[in-house]
Amino acid sequence: MELKGHVALVTGAGRGIGQAIALRLAKEGASLIVNDVDVESAGKTVAKIEKLGGQAFAYQADVSNWEDVQSMVDEGVRRFGSIYILVNNAGIGGASCLVKDTPHQMWNRTLGVNLTGIFNCCQAVVPQLVKNGRGKIVNIASLAARRISKLGGADYTAAKYGVIGFNRHLAFEMAAHGVNVNVVCPGATLTPLVESNTTEAFRSEISDQVPLGRWIRPEEIAEAVLFLVSKSAAMITGVVLDVDGGQLLGVASDYREDLKRRTEGSAKNLKSYLEAEGGKQ
Repeated sequence: MELKGHVALVTGAGRGIGQAIALRLAKEGASLIVNDVDVESAGKTVAKIEKLGGQAFAYQADVSNWEDVQSMVDEGVRRFGSIYILVNNAGIGGASCLVKDTPHQMWNRTLGVNLTGIFNCCQAVVPQLVKNGRGKIVNIASLAARRISKLGGADYTAAKYGVIGFNRHLAFEMAAHGVNVNVVCPGATLTPLVESNTTEAFRSEISDQVPLGRWIRPEEIAEAVLFLVSKSAAMITGVVLDVDGGQLLGVASDYREDLKRRTEGSAKNLKSYLEAEGGKQ
């Protein structure tokens, strides 16, 4: 149990990739602060960790809100004494609209969660890591940060590119304190949410675009994160690790077909977003 005695904060850990990461770190002995905006989902992850014999507590926080994040970190330190590992996984999909159709509110919200959220969590946790003289930060980005988003809009792509730039800068600053800062870029990952919102035909089409022939499992992203927070990665910092089954080796899609899909979907997605926003008022 390599992480015994370590405390990890994993954001967006109520389901999918975040939950898989939290469970994997717990199996290696880490105590967990399980963050999610959905406290019920976070509680389910905690229950799974406790079933494994681990220690964890759930904390509901919107990572785009600085006060929420600082309160979460303070509570983690109060309960566990310190924090040694931070995994920034929380994220949203964004507008899935063309640039001309993207609502300003959605642009701001996507960057607020997917980029500013990472800044907030890092800024809150960094003093603990500096105090400890060691630590690990892993920021979860996307293959959208390597080219563009397959399904999302420019808001999502811009945020994920920003994660890599921010990561490199923070890695430079934190090296003097013995802290490793790295990025994992997942490819097509079959989370329960993705599976419930896609058709079998679509999933088959995406599988055909992966040289290794299938979707990635959340547990495989978790293994990459475990490696980066382990002693084996002691001299790795500022890097981007693609876990994509070879997707970046080539794109098996037709440009005009893809652009048509995006254009036709943009108006529909904008309408859905505006209806949802109207329902909140």
